[in-house]
Amino acid sequence: MARGFLSGAVTGAVIGLGAVGLASVVADKAPAPDMDVNAPVAGGAPQASSTDSPQPAGDADLATEAGAPKVTKPEADDVASLADADTLAPVRPETGGTSGLEAPATPDAESGVQVQTDAPVLPSPQASLPAQPDADELSISTEPAQPPAPDVAADSGFETAEPDAQGESAEAPEAADPASTETTETETETAPLMEQRVGSLVDRDAPAQAEVTPVDPPLAQKPIDAYASDFDVVDPSKPMMSIILIDSGADLSGDTVGLAALRSFPYPLSFAIDANLPDAAERAAAYRAEGLEVLAMVDLPAGATPTDAEVSIAAALNAVPEAIGVLEGTGAGFQADRAVSDQVVSILGSGGYGIVMQSKGLNTAQKLALREGVPAATVFRDFDSADQTPTVIRRFLDQAAFRAGQEGGVVMLGRVRPDTISALLLWGLQDRAERVALSPVSRLLKAQVGE
Repeated sequence: MARGFLSGAVTGAVIGLGAVGLASVVADKAPAPDMDVNAPVAGGAPQASSTDSPQPAGDADLATEAGAPKVTKPEADDVASLADADTLAPVRPETGGTSGLEAPATPDAESGVQVQTDAPVLPSPQASLPAQPDADELSISTEPAQPPAPDVAADSGFETAEPDAQGESAEAPEAADPASTETTETETETAPLMEQRVGSLVDRDAPAQAEVTPVDPPLAQKPIDAYASDFDVVDPSKPMMSIILIDSGADLSGDTVGLAALRSFPYPLSFAIDANLPDAAERAAAYRAEGLEVLAMVDLPAGATPTDAEVSIAAALNAVPEAIGVLEGTGAGFQADRAVSDQVVSILGSGGYGIVMQSKGLNTAQKLALREGVPAATVFRDFDSADQTPTVIRRFLDQAAFRAGQEGGVVMLGRVRPDTISALLLWGLQDRAERVALSPVSRLLKAQVGE
């Protein structure tokens, strides 16, 4: 029962609320406004819609017949009003003549005003030309002044010229030329020579001859040519091999290593003398007396400069006279510094000497010397620097002969000592020595530069 009561109450409430809402909507609806719009004449007015909602007014509805402005139509331009305008040129005004005009009266002098007229400007007078001097007053000579004539003795055999009867004078010009003045002074200084007594042409004494100081003729040949051994190569077609022995103070009077033993050698040898020996000049003279070639051995101190090299080379060549060249020592030598070696090559090349260098690296110094045209060679092997036995020395010589066949020539270096002299003498008698041409070192050096 209660359930049915609640359902009926709810249904009644809903219906009541719906009825109240509908009544409020109907009561609030405003009445539609009455609009009186005059439609334009061109067409009929549209009929209003029967719907309750109003329609918005357009732009055409806002322009009514009563409020529309009226605009007058513009008229076209008309130039008819300008037809009567006067287009002729204006008439020139007429002026009266000057017959009735009178000149202005001259003001009285008492007024204090004076009228002045401008005077014409005359041209400036030209200056008169300077007066030219008469041609007779000038006496300018273009010839230089002559020195006074020397006094000639009566018995000199020359006739003295008499002055001209007309008295022509050779006066010097007043403004003398500076060059003429210098010439006059020079000739005046030599005038005393002209004033000396001159004998006759027949009895004149013979002029005194000037004393000529004898001068030593220059050396016709280079040292490498002038002091070379006159040994002739037996077979020029064979490769050359040269042997240099260092003399560090050996006894040249002995039988084993002395000059007596060296005379019996079947092939030539060259000797390098230590330039620091006190008797280096005597030893060089002894070798040269036997017809052997000599070289000056040079060792520069460590840290030497090009100037030191120049002094050392000059001293070594003076200590070893008649040397064909220089052998680089086995000590410091002169290849430690590029500038020093270049200086040595330049000095020896300009003096006509040869150079024998120690083999170092790529032998750049020797190659540069050959490029400059200086006879230069390098030592292939020092065969007795460690006191080798004669057997070892002969084996080194065999190797050198084989290398000579490959390179065209080699230089071997040894020392003046008994074992070395014995090994050289025995090796020269073997067949292997026949494969090379044992030559003086000067011949091999010149062959390096094509001489």
